[in-house]
Amino acid sequence: MSNERDLLSGLKDIPDPAAHLAARPPPVVAEAPAEPSLTRPARERRSWSALLAGLGWILLVSWWEGFRDDLPSLRVAVPLAVTAVLSGLGLLLALSPRARGLPAGVRAIQTLVVAVPAGFLAAAVATSPVADPPVPLDQHLRCVASAVGTAVLPFALAALVLRRSFLSAPAWRGAAIGALCGLGVVVGIGTHCDIDDLLHIAFAHGLPIAAGALLGAAAGSLRGRA
Repeated sequence: MSNERDLLSGLKDIPDPAAHLAARPPPVVAEAPAEPSLTRPARERRSWSALLAGLGWILLVSWWEGFRDDLPSLRVAVPLAVTAVLSGLGLLLALSPRARGLPAGVRAIQTLVVAVPAGFLAAAVATSPVADPPVPLDQHLRCVASAVGTAVLPFALAALVLRRSFLSAPAWRGAAIGALCGLGVVVGIGTHCDIDDLLHIAFAHGLPIAAGALLGAAAGSLRGRA
């Protein structure tokens, strides 16, 4: 009997292996979203409305700035038209659902993020010489201001419409859509700016693409996940 009592009393000296689990705070209770998720038709209607509003804004700013005199020429009109079509096709690729309603694959989205700025720079290098003498600073700044003013509304609409829309890789998807919106802004700038200088086009005109990719990545990371 004494041996049993000694054995039972020794059990108190054995540490509890689950003590650290009991010391943890209780798990946070997940709360339901403050607003219900949109149905697919409602989301598509909202996306198309935002796309048309952004396009209308770009055209309005271009009209306000004044269209360039040589806009009807094939040398100017064809590259702008091709760029506009590529921007639209890229948005369709990024946003259109695939089989079983799944979004575009992450590899395709990452390819878009790289291809949009790389393709723009390659086209600028292939078609634009370096001006001699250099373009004055005030003309660079004017296009930068125009780019920022034109891009504000399309970027804001994209961030609003695509909130809580991405099932995976929200930062990459936001970056792709931001870069494609920036490419559309580049078309608008090209309708009224006739400066054919590599540095001007690459930096002043290319600003919306870089800014759109960075802002889109941030917005997607913060508010994009469904």
